Amino acid sequence: MSSSALYLNAMGMVSALGADKESSRATLWADACGGVAPGGGWPADRSLHLGAVLGPLPDLDVLPTSQRSRNNALMLIALSQIRQEVDAALSTCGANRMAVILGTSTSGISESEAAMAQHHASGALPETFDLAQQEIGSPAEALAGLLGVTGPAYVVSTACSSSAKAFASAARLLRAGVCDAAIVGGVDSLCQFTIAGFSALESISVSRCNPMSANRNGINIGEGAALFLVTRKPGPVRLAGWGEASDAHHISAPDPSGKGAVAAMREALQRAQLQAAEVNYLNMHGTATLQNDAMESKAIWELFGDHVPVSSTKPLTGHALGAAGAIEAAICWLSLVDNPTGLLPPHWWDGAVDASLPAISLVKPGQLRGQALDYVMSNSFAFGGSNASLVFGRVASAAQDADSSLNAAGIAPVESLVPHSGSMSLLTRVVQADAQGLQAEVHIHAEDLFCVDGVVGGWVGLEYMAQAIAAWAGWHARQRGESPRIGFLLGCRKYTSQRSAFLPGELLHVRVQVQFQADNGLGQFDCQIEIADELVATGALTVFEPPNANEFLQETNLG
Repeated sequence: MSSSALYLNAMGMVSALGADKESSRATLWADACGGVAPGGGWPADRSLHLGAVLGPLPDLDVLPTSQRSRNNALMLIALSQIRQEVDAALSTCGANRMAVILGTSTSGISESEAAMAQHHASGALPETFDLAQQEIGSPAEALAGLLGVTGPAYVVSTACSSSAKAFASAARLLRAGVCDAAIVGGVDSLCQFTIAGFSALESISVSRCNPMSANRNGINIGEGAALFLVTRKPGPVRLAGWGEASDAHHISAPDPSGKGAVAAMREALQRAQLQAAEVNYLNMHGTATLQNDAMESKAIWELFGDHVPVSSTKPLTGHALGAAGAIEAAICWLSLVDNPTGLLPPHWWDGAVDASLPAISLVKPGQLRGQALDYVMSNSFAFGGSNASLVFGRVASAAQDADSSLNAAGIAPVESLVPHSGSMSLLTRVVQADAQGLQAEVHIHAEDLFCVDGVVGGWVGLEYMAQAIAAWAGWHARQRGESPRIGFLLGCRKYTSQRSAFLPGELLHVRVQVQFQADNGLGQFDCQIEIADELVATGALTVFEPPNANEFLQETNLG
């Protein structure tokens, strides 16, 4: 069974921040707030601050007329930055095993606007116009056609949560084994339609948007694209968790209680098997509208209090609607990769505190963690109460040296210590190990292999103990400079559990202690499981670890 871990192997982006990763990084951590600026030609009759991409666009001759749009041109800029990695993945997995899952909301609306304007003026449509340019699935169709991808290819269009939900959709395909690689992200482009629509909702700010301020009065519309190659092959960033919720409170206004946002964030944390305190930074949806900021700050306060640094980066990029989740995922990437001092994306605003909002911890320009970030979260909330949250984790070395991902205690990830993979890997992480034993954590969630009718049977504690012993053997092998070997559990002398079942959301502390370890590979371990300092299970297990597993299997006719 393949591993359930999903990695972002490559990232390409374009937005008001910059035309690529390097320029975007420079603008993100510049001394002054860049990106969003007045003008850009959208719209012609008003002066607005917009997150426009002002640089040259690529030639669209590589696409059929029906797919030639500003939207797809922005997408091609992002693709060019990851094309080498995408081609390599295609040659490895095959065209039918790659998927294209994108988010958008405008697609080619601006082409239709220009065509209708010409028709009104001259009575004829431009020869270059094709109504299919406006088709919402055009970006995925164009990308799949250009690359020759024959796996699933489609667009998620749920307004401002579109490209965040594209990550969740692609993750499900990868974990289900439908594909081996996916191009995931989003793209959106400026057009008169969205500017007029948000103006009608009285949600547009003429000046730079001002999230969380007492003076906030609306959004800046933006545009751009961000694409990621996502596979099970280890890469510099891991998609650790995702959460989705739909509160359907109102067609455009968020639920003021924030319960849908809380549900999405909580689900993302549970899927990532993290506690709230383990998140080092949170990228807010942060639109600078009265209702969104009030709702989101309340939801963040409920889960994180003021302990996690947060910021809205929309004063830098504008609100790119269907592409917002992908662009902000790209900002999370920049925060996790090649950022040894843990610079945090700044929260640019006028500093006018709104006393009616919870006092969440807004990032000051230049603020840093002092060490590399480990986990970051990104929120995307949309019309109709469509909520999505993503959690990304840092993998220390793009070369994927196993030792480079040691945690603060100098312990390698679980997947490099035990022979189990995918849903068979039951431990969440190892938190402590030495010559005498090991301590691991198991975060129970509803997707667990052994979760039946909403609970995990108490007997599964024995399996947790067995894997903790396997993790100790793997840790011990690494200490000797060897690779972890397969171990054989010969017997259980005793297992007692005070719990008939473990429940989703519970955090189990599994401790194993060496009683003896003979040179012939025979060992005995005393084990226990605690929940919130309460001892709930104990066991005594005997393990045999042969020097050469293949020879042992052949000699015993078990191979």
